[in-house]
This record gives sequence, structure tokens and C-alpha cells, in this order.
Amino acid sequence: MTALAEMVGRLPVRALRPRPGRDDVDGFAVVGLPFASGDVLCLRRFPSSSFGPGYASVWHRSPVGNWTMYVSVAPAQSCPRFFGAAIARAVETPIEIAWTGDHDLTVRVPAADLRWELSMAYRSDLVLGLMSAMSTALLSAGRFALRGHVPNRQWFQAGPRRLWAIPASRASIAGRDLGPLGPLARQATIGEVPMPQRGLFMLGGISFEAYAPGRHLPAVAGSPAPAAIASVPG
Repeated sequence: MTALAEMVGRLPVRALRPRPGRDDVDGFAVVGLPFASGDVLCLRRFPSSSFGPGYASVWHRSPVGNWTMYVSVAPAQSCPRFFGAAIARAVETPIEIAWTGDHDLTVRVPAADLRWELSMAYRSDLVLGLMSAMSTALLSAGRFALRGHVPNRQWFQAGPRRLWAIPASRASIAGRDLGPLGPLARQATIGEVPMPQRGLFMLGGISFEAYAPGRHLPAVAGSPAPAAIASVPG
């Protein structure tokens, strides 16, 4: 079986050809990883994008439910383009991602003193139409959305090619250890998009409705107040 690190290393880094009415990205993602503390971490690494340079993004949900997105490029060209209305802060800053083994990944956001290590376990190739039911049955992931609407009002459709479980991880933020993995008493969401109750790693792409000013909310807008935007040099 081909190692996950090798698969990721083969991902092309290129600008995707724009398709009418769509914003497309391709790469890999930690869809969501809940900790018993109430924290949730997510990772997006999309080297291919149709609406800007490839980018990385780390999402953190605090135990009280506030979301912060750390992004390697401008918010309008990364995840806040779609989720900005549901986050408290967007921070543009360097993000470090390194494979330390065939299925082992380390992520760092120096500006937040965020350190994150995780290991993946391969489960199955899953086609789009079966993914939600299979992830719930096999991975106890709770509700898991592959299509719907993001907080900035665009529709989305995920296209996973392969899926891994995340049985082991440890993380800390500003010196605070997030502790053991574990499902939340109330499943986390960002807007109306549910986060899985068990860690899931996806290799694949996502299509969003193309951003249209006036119809969709801007990347920097918060709910109900504007999101705080910070830029950290480095």
C-alpha cells in the first residue's frame, strides 16, 4: 500500500482552470479532530486552487465555541472566503506542515504557539454518495456533510478520493495541552456545517459556488460583528 506521505508528495501544485460558477480547490484536509477538552482542530492544505495561490489553513475552535482561522495567504483567497461569517478571527501567518513518517504529520503555527502531531490509519476508498453513511457507521463520526452551504452562503460539494481515520494526536496552543481525543457532548459546527465527532483525514477536492459580491458575504465579515483580521510577518 502506498504511504500517505508519498501520495501527498505527488499532489500537483498548480492553478486550476476556472470553471463557470465554481471555486475549486484540491489537496488534503483534516476535516475535523475533536478533543475531550472541547477544542477542535482542522487543517486544509490545498496546493491547487482556481481563485488564487495554493494555501494552507489551520482552524481552531475553542472550548467555548469561538473559531479562529490561521491562513497562509489573504483571507479572500483562502478558507475565510467561504467561512468568514462564522469565525471570530482570521490571522494571516506562516504555517509549517511536515511529514515525519509514512502516515505521521506535524503542523505548527508559530504565531499562535500551536503545535500539532497526528497519525493516520487507512480505512477505505469511499465514493461521494456513500461517504456520509459509511463514515457514521465505520468511524462513529456523527453527522458529516459532503454538500450543503457554508456560512458565507455559497453552496459546496466535497469530492473525497480516499479517507483515513486519525486514531492518535496531540496538540498544544500557547502552552496549553489540549489533552486526549474524544467526541464532544454536543457536536461542533461552523455555521451549519458539522464537524466530525472522530478525526477524519481526506485526500480530494472541494467545489464551492463562485464568490459573487452582493450575493455572498465577504471573507472578512464576522457574525454578528466583523471578524478581526490580523497579519503576522514571517
